[in-house]
Amino acid sequence: MMNLKIPMENPKKTSEIQREVEEILNQIESMITKVDLLHKDKTTCAEKSKATILNPKASYCVGDNLAVQVEMFDYLGNRKTYGGDYLRARISTKEHNAGASGRIEDFHNGTYHVHFTLYWEGKIDLSILLIHPSEAVSVLWKIRNSWYGNIDYSGKFTYQNKQTEAKCGFDLNKSLELCEYNDQRDEEYFYCMKPPSYECDMLTETKSWFTGRSKLTKLEASLFDKSSLRVEIPKDIENVIVTSCNNNSDRKNSQRCRIGMKLEYPSGHFMNNVWIPHACSMKTNHNLEELNTCMAGKVIYILGDSTLRLWMIYLKSILNEMTILNLYESGWAQKIWGIDLKRNMRISWKRHGNPFISSSYQSCREDRTIPREIDFIGGHNKTVVVLNIGCHFRPFPVHHYIKRLINIRRAVVRLFRRSPETKVIIKAENIMASDNHEIKSDFHGLVHYFAFQLIFKDLNVGFVNGWDMTTAFDAKNAHPPPEYIQNEIDLFMTYIC
Repeated sequence: MMNLKIPMENPKKTSEIQREVEEILNQIESMITKVDLLHKDKTTCAEKSKATILNPKASYCVGDNLAVQVEMFDYLGNRKTYGGDYLRARISTKEHNAGASGRIEDFHNGTYHVHFTLYWEGKIDLSILLIHPSEAVSVLWKIRNSWYGNIDYSGKFTYQNKQTEAKCGFDLNKSLELCEYNDQRDEEYFYCMKPPSYECDMLTETKSWFTGRSKLTKLEASLFDKSSLRVEIPKDIENVIVTSCNNNSDRKNSQRCRIGMKLEYPSGHFMNNVWIPHACSMKTNHNLEELNTCMAGKVIYILGDSTLRLWMIYLKSILNEMTILNLYESGWAQKIWGIDLKRNMRISWKRHGNPFISSSYQSCREDRTIPREIDFIGGHNKTVVVLNIGCHFRPFPVHHYIKRLINIRRAVVRLFRRSPETKVIIKAENIMASDNHEIKSDFHGLVHYFAFQLIFKDLNVGFVNGWDMTTAFDAKNAHPPPEYIQNEIDLFMTYIC
């Protein structure tokens, strides 16, 4: 087993946060197959593998379960004897704009079962993709947790009308004179080299960028050739035809989606590009009167990355009385404040704290992590907090992400103690297409989803399962189109209205 060393500012004593991080890390690591890479021929090959339906039938009823067995082989045609491959499964019907995710069961011997629920009538197309072989998964896990070389930071220090720049980051040479920006309670740390003649509190802006450096060997890099990524596994499968069978199994759930329902995967399906949760009913197409009633008096804090910034843009398009204030900041990730005097409401979006990757300088004087932002919220029955983190953490060792989630959970618990009527909505990160798999692979997002489930599973919050929804929708990048965003907004409004 890999020995993951988590940096500690006080190595003599293990803190409670540190113990929680290590516990989650150990649970995640136990799910990942560690293998030695000797030759690409010995790695999983999608084209040599096969998928077959278990106990096939001539036709199926809406609501039936469909199980598919996947058997993996290497490039030489040898049966794989261990699991750990990263698979993604989906059923769809193109003419209905319908799609749903599949649940994957790994038997750790080269055999997998993929479980689908048949939610709709018609001819069903089935897709099982090998995103990464287990050997690539092992490489990604090892490299991610071994260094900080994917991203470089620069800080801008300002004194009156003079400015200078300095190197910043999470892992700088401690023998140099450094400015330390720390949160001792949450054990979050960030550093900049101290420029001569400037004080540490003169840091005003930061930017960051992908370095282009890699730790992959030539053999390891071959696992991430385009020909080896997202390859569909051949299917020995006849058409899957689904009929209603007059059993009313496709009737809508009468229970409205509400705060406190558990996080599930799969959690629903798309039909005509409309998300239909399987455990509850989501309200769609809110008319103006419903919108006015729901939003009246609301104070909505949206804290996260650009995928939640899309919410702000969409809400502006439907709340046409809302005015966006000019906050005199620069950069695409500047704060957005919307005021609606007619509805007596306000909505704001603010980016989460570091790590947040932006190649242009962003003001950092008012930067706070999401836990610290939540601590500044008083809360009442009209307060709504929406949050997410994820893709900006992928280039860094995973303990940063786990620690931030733990601190978010603690902050939400504190918020509920002082304001149990405040509503909190947490969105899981999206799948994303990327050419740089060493840094941005969805495997890193899958690891995040494991941690997300473990840390937030029993919180009294509303979940928007972006990981499931973007998979079912077959989103092509981290920023899906407006017809997808509308579904996340509809689920959000179902929770708060």
